[in-house]
Amino acid sequence: MSEPQTKLPVDPVCREAIERLLASMSKARGEDGLRAAFLFGKPGAPLFARNLGIEIFYSRKKILAAVLYVRANGPSHLRQMAVQDIQSMLTTFVSENFGYLADETMFTQVEGAFSGCVSPQTKDVLAAALAESLIFKPPTELTLYPLVAVRVDQDFESGTFCFIQPSALTPARLGIHPRNTLFPDKFPPFNERGRKEDVLSWLGVSAPTFAIAEKRKAAVLGALALTLPRHERKMFSGRHTYGGRCTVSARGATESFGETNVPPLMHDAVVEAQDHPWMAVLAAKLLSGDNTDKRHCRALEYFYRAWPLDPNESFSHLFMGMDSIFGDSSQATQAVIEAVTKHGGFAFPYERLKLLLGLRATVIHGGAPDVHDSDKYHRYYETYGDDPIIDIELIAARCFRAVIFDDLLPERPDRREEMRRSKSRA
Repeated sequence: MSEPQTKLPVDPVCREAIERLLASMSKARGEDGLRAAFLFGKPGAPLFARNLGIEIFYSRKKILAAVLYVRANGPSHLRQMAVQDIQSMLTTFVSENFGYLADETMFTQVEGAFSGCVSPQTKDVLAAALAESLIFKPPTELTLYPLVAVRVDQDFESGTFCFIQPSALTPARLGIHPRNTLFPDKFPPFNERGRKEDVLSWLGVSAPTFAIAEKRKAAVLGALALTLPRHERKMFSGRHTYGGRCTVSARGATESFGETNVPPLMHDAVVEAQDHPWMAVLAAKLLSGDNTDKRHCRALEYFYRAWPLDPNESFSHLFMGMDSIFGDSSQATQAVIEAVTKHGGFAFPYERLKLLLGLRATVIHGGAPDVHDSDKYHRYYETYGDDPIIDIELIAARCFRAVIFDDLLPERPDRREEMRRSKSRA
């Protein structure tokens, strides 16, 4: 149906992916065949121009092998996606590009898998198409998260994320026509009717998929939480909050309400110029393929998940965040001591840390569904007179600041100290 080009530069990963994909395809159902029936036309043809139909089958085992190969060897964003989502993208790619295969598969007698009857030239053409597809080159979409308890005094911008004031949300920034309806200080920002909420600031996250934007949002807001003293980070009020997102792409805008993005803090978190250095570091880590940077981002995601939870429920998330950086906590005590010492001004004796970190196994491995049920929780209070839940949060925060940001992320001054000084002066 199409005349394959020759001598195309071929990406070896895409070429191998096509080989595995064709090996999973045949006209016979076999023992584990997944049926796919679709209309097709010339590659890239719109739906109304797809006037030929075919039924093929995918071997479950072999299509999975192709999916896992693409996930492991393709662009890094694929490793953050569900296997079933990647499989759906690959089968969609086949239906949209089946015109390249028609002459060698549809109009001839085919025995066995398509990989045995498709010519090397056609495989090269398909590999080139895969390299340029949305799977390997997805468009970057901007997802805007409305923030209620975060004030931006100094806008921060990078290619990965931004914190901006409502006045900075302009049509030019979003790449839309100036005549388009836009409410920069309201959510939803485009919808003229229905529910409207005030926006104090915006977090914008650029990512190839919404799922990845969610993970990046969690890492960014987890890092922002580290700037707050512990009592402010966990001091929630009855203020009205809401959540949601607005994703802007070439296809248009998607707006929806959801869970709040930041807990209802008693005092607003503030983005200032002094935050820009650590934010630049985080922006680079979010795009990095380095395993250490990936572990750092996972730790921040765990810290974000722990943020709105009650202390006893946040306990396991904090341990998992520390595990992301240091590995199994049974071998991490010395590493934690070194990280805490590096940060300075906060020292725990080895035996105290050992008992504190020993709570991890009790909680995570089923010894106690709630940390309050653990004998080690009682023993810690009895021995040291302090709450182990608060201690592990303080240690985790200090370790994350020291290890992830190399002390570029400072904790804000304690408001209570300033209030005490003001009272003493009065």
